[in-house]
Amino acid sequence: MLSTRNSRASLNAAHTHAAPENIDMDEGASKLSVIWSILKKLGTSDVSTVRMSLPANLMEPRSNLEFWNYNDRPDYFISLADSHDPAERMLHVLRWFLCKDTKWKAQHPQLRKPYQPVLGEFFQCEWVVPNEAAPTFQHATTSSSSSNKTPRPSMDDATTLFSNDGENVTITCVSEQIVHNPSISAFYYECKERGGITARGVDHVSAKFTGTAVKIGAGEYNHGIYVNLNKWNEEYNCSYPWASVAGWISGNPYITVSEVTTVVCEESKLKCILHYKDEPYFGSPKFAVEGKIFRYDPVLDRTKPIKDLKKIPDADVVATIWGQWNGKMYAKLNGQQEGLLLDLQASVTAEKRTPSIDDQAENESRRIWEHVSNAIHAKDFAQATKLKREIEDEYRKIRAQNGSAHESKYFDFKVPVLCANKDTVEEGLMRERGKPYLKEGISLGLAQK
Repeated sequence: MLSTRNSRASLNAAHTHAAPENIDMDEGASKLSVIWSILKKLGTSDVSTVRMSLPANLMEPRSNLEFWNYNDRPDYFISLADSHDPAERMLHVLRWFLCKDTKWKAQHPQLRKPYQPVLGEFFQCEWVVPNEAAPTFQHATTSSSSSNKTPRPSMDDATTLFSNDGENVTITCVSEQIVHNPSISAFYYECKERGGITARGVDHVSAKFTGTAVKIGAGEYNHGIYVNLNKWNEEYNCSYPWASVAGWISGNPYITVSEVTTVVCEESKLKCILHYKDEPYFGSPKFAVEGKIFRYDPVLDRTKPIKDLKKIPDADVVATIWGQWNGKMYAKLNGQQEGLLLDLQASVTAEKRTPSIDDQAENESRRIWEHVSNAIHAKDFAQATKLKREIEDEYRKIRAQNGSAHESKYFDFKVPVLCANKDTVEEGLMRERGKPYLKEGISLGLAQK
């Protein structure tokens, strides 16, 4: 049962909605055929707002709070503040942000929907990694700011990724479902060592069916990831591009990415635009990207932001980026040789540590969904579907009993999450939209519940 007795701050959240429609699979039907029939039924509506309870054999046996994890590469996370060069730090932040796609690097990845978290559900974990540097470039001349560092093997080598030799560094994480409908969760990553590094934001997804593909991007309440490097007193805001799942008709779904990712840092007055090139209408996808890091005016950019790479003055460019988002990506800092920034195909998702089920709180993700996941792993999909719907019905009753107000256990916001009208937000608080703060007295760690 959902426990809210330790909650302390109210959000303008949770609305009461009708029960979701149940979707069942015919015996012998393929997963792709069922998904395709569901998509056609939905038409071009926003899939993320449709209330459907999918059968368990279409589900990823993990909660959304655990599945949408942005710290696939904690070794890159602890290295974000290493360089004395602001342009290199921008590259480090971009590389870590792009590594969130490690789980999607396969040409035809498995496409399954994680459990939608119930209101008040939370997930906590930690990563423990060697206290070592991850150079900006893996196989190239680095800048003078990092040339005095002892070279180390590429962190993309799986044999070194989980090494526990020597001193280790810990990254803690908590993610909590703070609004049920629309589905919104907040997350917070923290490394107290290496100068102090945090990453935070809210997850709100928009998903639409275009007729031939499912297009997924940030929802209106999602303002990207905020990365803070305390050592340099810098904050970076990383925005999401749009991803599409195509290939449904051929029976071989694959992922493409479109539009742009931006990373801005007002303190260093540097901005990065990474453009995902349009895929050809006929033929195989190219997955190509190109981008630039350039000097910009933060004040002017708020009203007239530069969005087109071609409009960036050459004199302001400090680095260029190119390659494939799901393969090798290269970068070149001004006056230096090009180098390999990232090889996603060689990237390995780091293992995370979580509390045992017995040590978890009643509303912690793996405990809530434990029996559903066990049934899915045992391929007892009928039982898994039954258990999943029982949980959804139980928490629907709890929401109805508690009314519309929900108090987050972990997070506070200076600007309400459900504030969609920019005109109601003071200019000085615009940078606070979608930025969660840990509540006073909260200390992250697996011992915390």
